[in-house]
Amino acid sequence: MGSQNLEKVKKIRASSNRKSHLRLWIAFCTISVAVLGYGTGSADTLDYLAPWSIGSEFMYSWIWGTMGYDQQNAGFGTINQLRDDLGLPQDNQTYRVYATIRPLEHHMLRVFGSVPELYQSQNFLKKDLRLTQLPGLAVNGLTTTNQVVVFPRGTLIKSQMQTAQFGFGYDLDFLTGPGHAAGMQGELKYIDLRLSISDLDGQYWPGSATTFPIPTDTNIIGYQYYNTTLDELVPCLGAHAQAVLPFGFGKMFPDLTLGGYTRMNFGIWPNYLNYMDIQAGLQLNSGQKCGSRRFLIAKFGVEHESILHDGQIRTGRALELKRDGLTCALEAVF
Repeated sequence: MGSQNLEKVKKIRASSNRKSHLRLWIAFCTISVAVLGYGTGSADTLDYLAPWSIGSEFMYSWIWGTMGYDQQNAGFGTINQLRDDLGLPQDNQTYRVYATIRPLEHHMLRVFGSVPELYQSQNFLKKDLRLTQLPGLAVNGLTTTNQVVVFPRGTLIKSQMQTAQFGFGYDLDFLTGPGHAAGMQGELKYIDLRLSISDLDGQYWPGSATTFPIPTDTNIIGYQYYNTTLDELVPCLGAHAQAVLPFGFGKMFPDLTLGGYTRMNFGIWPNYLNYMDIQAGLQLNSGQKCGSRRFLIAKFGVEHESILHDGQIRTGRALELKRDGLTCALEAVF
């Protein structure tokens, strides 16, 4: 009797397993059909949007932020304002180029880059600018004490910032139409940012470089040049949208249409390098039917970019750069 019951239990379990496998198979087939159906729908011809484009963009911006140069864990260095302390120019000009290719209606690939920028200025320090602390040295039987390297207040310093960005991205448009597109995107962006300061007087500890005498003034500059670099490859995720209103500008400009656009990117490593870029604005299209294969787009908008980096998790060595600006772009669509 017990063996019969055991056989029944085994049959019931086997039947249940077969039903579970069947349900999983049906679910898998359903998902596969849905994905393939979406893929087939996504792989339609370019009915609305043009296959490729090239463009250039100009950005007039103003910056603020902070930078520290300390190499020590204790954080002896000061956090310095880019504009007030280092004297970097507030106004900046950025030039960018980009190109897109759309092999399918819902998919687009992009490459972009900025022309390397160089900003430099001279400034009299309004406060003591501490750089770092140098450990004591044992030379000729004498041991120096730890030395805090300082650019004293009133020192004439030269500050310099160099920056450039380039990368590529992929757009997945869930919604498309004549001149309309909206979806999500991913980008892999390389950021190169170098910031340096130096004292123009070239002050050093007294004596030759081979004797290393013991300094007596704690405010004597130990190094003439200090720099901090940001050399990072940043993966980003974001969303975008653009739309063109279906009307022209009267009889004088019947083929000129007005639209809007927005694009947002966010770095996916916020604890290591926090990156954010947001654009929004208006665009003028030189074609009433934006599905035309050749037309020009002029874009006018605003942009906010924010970079916060403290990979070493040190009090003094940190970077924060923020930009707000006005953008103007001209794009040729084919």
